[in-house]
Amino acid sequence: IKAVIFDFGGVIITPITRQIGMIAEDLGCSPTDLHHILMGPQFESGDHPWHQLERGEIEMHQLQQMLMPYAEAAGLAFRGDEVEKLLAPGMYELNHFVLEHIDQLRGRGYKTALLSNSIKEFRPKLEEDVPPRLFDAYIDSSAVGMRKPEAEIFHHTLNALSLSNPQDAVFLDDFQGNLAGAEAVGLRIIHVREPRAALVELEALLARN
Repeated sequence: IKAVIFDFGGVIITPITRQIGMIAEDLGCSPTDLHHILMGPQFESGDHPWHQLERGEIEMHQLQQMLMPYAEAAGLAFRGDEVEKLLAPGMYELNHFVLEHIDQLRGRGYKTALLSNSIKEFRPKLEEDVPPRLFDAYIDSSAVGMRKPEAEIFHHTLNALSLSNPQDAVFLDDFQGNLAGAEAVGLRIIHVREPRAALVELEALLARN
């Protein structure tokens, strides 16, 4: 293994599912149902508004209105501030120990990459929280016009790392849909359920390879 690729949400920061759970409680619905309404299917990338946002095809201010028909179809009455609550500043915490581990990996000779499904309005905050200097490749879906789990974004990341063999890299993510996309391309994967445990799993994998 020559490179380690890190997701942002749920790996470097606390997962967005925490915000979704809070909003779901206010609306009286299940977090799973709300997650599907707000963010679309996890195992595919299509024309859902959230997917369009993460590919940079629409702007954040358009999202709430575009999501309303999805909520109505599910029998859910949105209040109109769901996107604002989901993306509000201060709603997540940084896992500083993950950033420290990334820095250590580079010091040990591994290439590192950030591969995030993000939105263009968030880019300044992304760079503030996760300094680009820690990475050999800094892939923001909204900047490259593709998103996980699309195969193209994984190939793009490998090219940015100057790697031709997907088996030379391991990818850490908390969403199973993204991991399935990476695995289909040939990347090694680690499902991040708890970041500290995932780093232990990563080190065990690196020790064997």
